[in-house]
Amino acid sequence: RWEEEYTVRVQLQDRVTELQEEAQEAEACQEELAVKVEQLKAELVVFKGLMSNNITELDTKIQEKAMKVDMDICRRIDITAKLCDVAQQRNCEDMIKMFQSLHLSPVKVPASVGRKRERKQVSDEDTSLSESDASRKPEEEEEDETTAMSINEEMQRMLNQLREYDFEDDCDSLTWEETEETLLLWEDFSGYAIAAAEVQGEQDDSLEKVIKDTESLFKSREKEYQETIDQIELELATAKNDMNRHLHEYMEMCSMKRGL
Repeated sequence: RWEEEYTVRVQLQDRVTELQEEAQEAEACQEELAVKVEQLKAELVVFKGLMSNNITELDTKIQEKAMKVDMDICRRIDITAKLCDVAQQRNCEDMIKMFQSLHLSPVKVPASVGRKRERKQVSDEDTSLSESDASRKPEEEEEDETTAMSINEEMQRMLNQLREYDFEDDCDSLTWEETEETLLLWEDFSGYAIAAAEVQGEQDDSLEKVIKDTESLFKSREKEYQETIDQIELELATAKNDMNRHLHEYMEMCSMKRGL
């Protein structure tokens, strides 16, 4: 019996010794793990600081890119407005040129009228011939007078339209001055309708030429404006793609920040 108790006691002592050794080893491992945890915490703080700096730099760059894109878009819009202003100014200048070309033929009327007056003074010597001419062409005179009146009314209407525009100082030399050489009176048309009839063909040719030139000019302007619009649309599409790309990168950085 005593031997059995002694054997059990020895076994229990050996077991207690083993448990004490295991407890000491566990304490040593716990201390090592605590040191590693402290090191990891310190490294995590450092990494958080570095990542926060990088995220701040990326946010700053994204904001700069966004501001640059906004400025580019605003600049393109200003360019479009300037193009519209330039186009309006050039259209006004084209209208001035058209108005001057329309007045080239009527300006020549006083010279023809002067020649007709000289012819009339010569023809006054023969009274019978002038009376026959006056009796032969009353209808032609009325028709020519009506045509001249309509031309003058059209020219006056265009002049009123041009006066409604605002021109720069460079256009002051293009204004119409009514002098003795350029002023057209109603009696000039009514008294010398034959001279107006001689100039009517030249006026028709001049009007046709002006119309063709205007059509070709408008077509070329329309083509230029369409090219400008296409270029602006392409730049806007590129800016939108850049904004989407920056937004995607920003979302990725935000996801990384939340993960940290």
